[in-house]
Amino acid sequence: MRVHRGGRDRGTISIFVALSASVMMLFMGIVLDCGGRLNALERADALAEEAARVGGQQIDQGALLSGKGPLIDTNAALQAANAYLHATYGDGLTADWPDPGNPPPPDATSVTFVINTTYRTTLLGLFNTPTLPVQGIGTATPVTGNQKAGGA
Repeated sequence: MRVHRGGRDRGTISIFVALSASVMMLFMGIVLDCGGRLNALERADALAEEAARVGGQQIDQGALLSGKGPLIDTNAALQAANAYLHATYGDGLTADWPDPGNPPPPDATSVTFVINTTYRTTLLGLFNTPTLPVQGIGTATPVTGNQKAGGA
């Protein structure tokens, strides 16, 4: 004997599986691409630190010889940082001030550079998110005498 149930539930499992698979893909994409973005953030910070280190070496000789201490020529620092990034990593990266509309004075005691780039997503591109923004920040301050690097 066969019991007939009306067939209204036929195919509901297929819809559930399709929706669940889409949600799982979305969560996998978030996990995978957020991890990749964290790696990209770490790399951008390292590149900004390298640019700041190169820029921080642009000491204003006149200020140093006149006894004002090791002041950084900020114009030369920005040029040197961008020249370094261009020579080492190609045209895709540029360093800039944290607030480009308000650059530091010509002679500063430290320099801070920002590098803006993007991370190309792996799975989130399927959900209309092909890239994620990435920003790295690096600061350099000249050390003199018996000071330890890093401000310690």
